[in-house]
Amino acid sequence: MDSQQTTIDLRRNVFDWEDLQIFHAVATTGSMSAAANVLGCQQPTVSKRMRQLESRLGAQLIVRRADGVSLTEAGEVALDYARTMQRSAQQLESRVAGSDKSATGEVRLQASDGLATYWLSRHIPRFMRVHPGIDLTLNGSPNGTPFGRAPDLSITFLPEKDMDARTDALGSLHFMPFASREFINTYGAPQSAHEALNLRFLKLQQYDRDLELWGDRVEAVDSYINYNFRTDISSVLFETMRHGGGIAMAPTYLAALYPDELVILDYDFKQDVRFWLKYMPESHRVGRIKCVGDWINEIFERKNNPWFRDEFCHPSEFSDIEVIRPQK
Repeated sequence: MDSQQTTIDLRRNVFDWEDLQIFHAVATTGSMSAAANVLGCQQPTVSKRMRQLESRLGAQLIVRRADGVSLTEAGEVALDYARTMQRSAQQLESRVAGSDKSATGEVRLQASDGLATYWLSRHIPRFMRVHPGIDLTLNGSPNGTPFGRAPDLSITFLPEKDMDARTDALGSLHFMPFASREFINTYGAPQSAHEALNLRFLKLQQYDRDLELWGDRVEAVDSYINYNFRTDISSVLFETMRHGGGIAMAPTYLAALYPDELVILDYDFKQDVRFWLKYMPESHRVGRIKCVGDWINEIFERKNNPWFRDEFCHPSEFSDIEVIRPQK
């Protein structure tokens, strides 16, 4: 009888972690449908499990609206606990797996879409040939990883504040105004910075909103530019520029990749942005994660890739790209 009662008590006190996973997805994506897409299930299932969780906790966690959901005060508290549990679960996984020195299994990497598209993708095929036992998952969105699936490594533009997380300095991106040869052939080369500002410019919105990469000097010039196109997807911005859409601030390593298609407008207008490789706590001890981390450090190595050095290296030093300067 005591054994049966113990079993009943255990079952009553077991928390359904999947409900918390669903809540985390709803809270971070902002809607039931988006959470269902991230989790790979149906929206009615998400709604049902949310009601189940709220019933168990005896508190309303979200306010349902036509355009999505918002968190209640209790929901904010629950989300904070969910994030703490996510970090703890990740650390537990890394510590337990720390004895695994083999280069096999899944590794989750997060990087901006620009670096993923124009730099990482060029090196991934060779990595896959050398390390066939590693299943590499590359995610471009911080909100695209559901609860319990945080990246093992991430390439970030924000300094790391978590003392338990290891970070490796990868270098700096140096941005200058780029345009395509097609654009210059159509509209002509600007003779001055003032003339350049009157041409068609393209803008990457996320730099202003999320990372705040540009300084006061750039913002001052920014106010004089009439932007004709805006996007928060760097690869879309660069491809639009590359195919004749206008002038855009772009990283100088593109000069090494597309010297025959692009030109640089060198009007003493540039910006530098540092970036790092971040490991989840203890994950660098795992063989397969260390293998991916070593590979990333290798492909961003600055001796043979001068465009990633912290000090500015002019594209004319490593590329035959055409450089347009103001007429004196």
